Amino acid sequence: MNTINIKAEKQTKDKGKVKLIMIFHKTGFCRAKKVLEITGCFKDWDSKKQQFKPNCSENEEKNKQLAEIRGKYMKVAELWDQEGRTWSPAQWSGCFDIDKKKDHDKLQVKSVSQVIDMLIEQYESKKRIKNGVEVSSYSNVREYKFLKSSLCEFTREKYKKQFQSFHFIHITEDFLKSYSDFLKERGAKNGNKGGLVHRLKKLRAVVNYANTVLRNINADVSIFKSVESNMKQPKFIPKSIPHSVIMQIEDIDRSQFSKVEQFHLDLFLFSFYAGGMCNIDIAYLNWDSIKSDETIEYERIKVCKDAKVPFIDKAKSIINKYETKGYENYVFPIFTHKHITEKQKRERMDRLCSKVNKTLEKIRVLIGYDEKITWNSARGSFITKMINDGYNPAVVAEHAGNSPQIIFKHYYKVMEQSETRQRMNNNF
Repeated sequence: MNTINIKAEKQTKDKGKVKLIMIFHKTGFCRAKKVLEITGCFKDWDSKKQQFKPNCSENEEKNKQLAEIRGKYMKVAELWDQEGRTWSPAQWSGCFDIDKKKDHDKLQVKSVSQVIDMLIEQYESKKRIKNGVEVSSYSNVREYKFLKSSLCEFTREKYKKQFQSFHFIHITEDFLKSYSDFLKERGAKNGNKGGLVHRLKKLRAVVNYANTVLRNINADVSIFKSVESNMKQPKFIPKSIPHSVIMQIEDIDRSQFSKVEQFHLDLFLFSFYAGGMCNIDIAYLNWDSIKSDETIEYERIKVCKDAKVPFIDKAKSIINKYETKGYENYVFPIFTHKHITEKQKRERMDRLCSKVNKTLEKIRVLIGYDEKITWNSARGSFITKMINDGYNPAVVAEHAGNSPQIIFKHYYKVMEQSETRQRMNNNF
């Protein structure tokens, strides 16, 4: 419902004069105000009828002007509604302000779905150059698409409405609690967490963007305090394995493996030798990152961090094995002429990671290790080994391309308790 009321106040400088303020109201939105240039005697104003008392021709003329102004604005609201536009009282109040028209055009009232689409488009067009290669913000794009998909499913199931009709005024504490329950229930059916933490954090980012960038006053970030307990990351369990297991993998009989499986084994061991290098960084590693025989220096793909790790002999030995086999300037023969676009490279990495992990499962069974081993295990294993050997965490973090806080939180793992216990017995 669209309404315009006129409120009267005494002027600050002349108490006998009235200051007229138009109040624009639309259901579901905050009111907007606009001061009128029309004035008169305060004693002549009729608050109930919202007009001047018709005790003189001058007041009658002012009432006529007020009616014309009100009618002009109401016609605009009717037109916008007929066009199916989404608009706010702030836009309505400024629709005839020529000087401020550009500012008011920026006050776009977009639905939650439209804002998510805006963020997806921004991240899709956001390109970065890392190690001489252009990469996109694919992970953010994927997360926002997952968020939108789950919200579409949730609003259909809970409210029997299309998600496109939801605006930020509808994102309330009750909405968040119901959405959290929906994600938990869906996760329970699928045997996982339902993406609860990621979905809520991304939704909060959407609300924050609408509030700070689009200046949507109905986008309230504070409501997420009601679901804070659902947004806490569970304690992360590192995938690290003991160095004794790494040594078993190094000494394993390679005749039991195919040529491709031996390549998978080399990738895993190189990751361990090269500062716990992530699989994606190994794939994108180029010869420009090999600084003589001393160090490997590269910018990590997933985060804005540089890594600088000593180029040890075991890493050199693996690189020398594949020196002439990599495509173009890449060190390892992972990408080929078939993998030109980032999407093609990403799909290639997904397939390769799956195959490497399958080979590592075969190795795990052969050496009789109980816990799962994945390609990512190499990173935490390197970090754990270095810290246990007494290296400064700041140095280890530089090798791994992370901060000391992150390597302790996500990668360092207390292992070989019996050895630790023996050392403590000797020390104490």
